[in-house]
Amino acid sequence: MNIAASPHATGAQGAAHGGPLRDPLLAVESISLSFGGLKAVSEVSFDIRRGEIRAIIGPNGAGKTSMLNCINGFYHPQEGRITFKGVARRRMKPHEAASQGIARTFQNVALFKGMSTLDNIMTGRALKMRRGFLWQLLRHGPALAEEIEHRKFCEEIIDFLEIEHIRKTPVGKLPYGLQKRVELGRALAMEPDLLLLDEPMAGMNVEEKRDMSRFILDVNRHFGMTIALIEHDMGVVMDLSDRVVVLEYGRKIADGSPDEVKSNQRVIDAYLGVAR
Repeated sequence: MNIAASPHATGAQGAAHGGPLRDPLLAVESISLSFGGLKAVSEVSFDIRRGEIRAIIGPNGAGKTSMLNCINGFYHPQEGRITFKGVARRRMKPHEAASQGIARTFQNVALFKGMSTLDNIMTGRALKMRRGFLWQLLRHGPALAEEIEHRKFCEEIIDFLEIEHIRKTPVGKLPYGLQKRVELGRALAMEPDLLLLDEPMAGMNVEEKRDMSRFILDVNRHFGMTIALIEHDMGVVMDLSDRVVVLEYGRKIADGSPDEVKSNQRVIDAYLGVAR
């Protein structure tokens, strides 16, 4: 990617990576979400600072993905509010969140399996295109020039993620680890202010996890992109994160630096399944 051309190319690092503490980009305030009688999230509050990697962890069923779904508008909490870039809101649709600078990857890869790697990443540029559908269909004049510009940007992402060899391959034919990398590329193509990663290492082997960790750190450190990360691999979480918030049964039980969280007895009990 062309770092100089990126709006996130601040050259600064996250808080725990040696950079200064920053203002919150997003604040979650007393969020509660229920499905019928089931409380998925209960009065949870935390913030995500500009330029940091913020991990959200917890056992299965803790409410982690539900929280991400509230942040990017898939779910609408019954209580509380979310403030993004200084604007508080109760309800937002996913396309509105995307247009305001929130991009997302998913637990289960959500790609267009019959389309190539390049074309999947190009879908992340849809909100950046200014020409109407008819112009894009004709691929002529200004629309063609715009498409060429966006394809060049996507080619830079492909180079950055080291997937040049699969740029024309239908993603349905790719191994799972590479599909995860393509999905990350599509999210990066949106040039988000906040990147939400829902278990980006799930189903990967050790080498694939190492590669994905490197790309996440590069996105954060070199582009200054703010990242919220759900991940079950505690080694990955402790290595990558600036701060960690821990959920259990929809409630927050800990919040702090990786060292603070891993020594917290409530967190140890939650992961070991030990009742106190």
